[in-house]
Amino acid sequence: MTLIECRDLLKVYPVDGQDFRAVDGVSFGVEEGDFVAILGHSGSGKTTLLSLIGGLARPDRGEVLVAGRNCWAQSDAELAVMRNATIGFIFQFGSLIPTLTALENILLPLSFAGSLAAERESTALALELLDQVGLSEKGNAFPAQLSGGQQRRVAIARAFINRPRIILADEPTGDLDEETEREILKLFRYYNETVGTTFLVVTHNSQLTESQKRPRTFAMKNGRLSETTVRGQ
Repeated sequence: MTLIECRDLLKVYPVDGQDFRAVDGVSFGVEEGDFVAILGHSGSGKTTLLSLIGGLARPDRGEVLVAGRNCWAQSDAELAVMRNATIGFIFQFGSLIPTLTALENILLPLSFAGSLAAERESTALALELLDQVGLSEKGNAFPAQLSGGQQRRVAIARAFINRPRIILADEPTGDLDEETEREILKLFRYYNETVGTTFLVVTHNSQLTESQKRPRTFAMKNGRLSETTVRGQ
């Protein structure tokens, strides 16, 4: 099943009085259960493309379909519900709420989904995710009490709390040490292969795909996308 479909996406920004095509005519599909990596240098358009796919930015042209639904044919409220129920986001920066503890930050997406009724089960899952990212003792710590790498790990745990069908990740291991990076990539592989979570990861780190069993790899340059490795090859 095609879970994500991008059709002729265009996103233009004004830069110094000229139009800069951050995403320039991108069309591709992601099948359910895929692990897709998009490689490219800073400024190549990777993050903009991820924002378009996640419904965080509106394209100037083209369509994004997630699970068969056109993102931009929905109301803002419908789009917000779809994002929260279907997609887990790992942003380039931790984006944690400073007044919430690590545990509360992880649980936050459930409050938007109205899922806190099963509070005991939710808290147990959040604690399990904290353990999986190596922060079992940091549940009551506030972001200011955590290092940058620890904040990133909390943000990674938060992305999985709603058991999303899709994980969209922007440089997910960018500020992690090598050992922690290996553990996070093992976690990604577990969710991809065992749980069936679909991953779309943008990164400049080509080693990220080497840790996954059957990745698809794309290269992005000057807003254009080309597939370099097809799953199973």
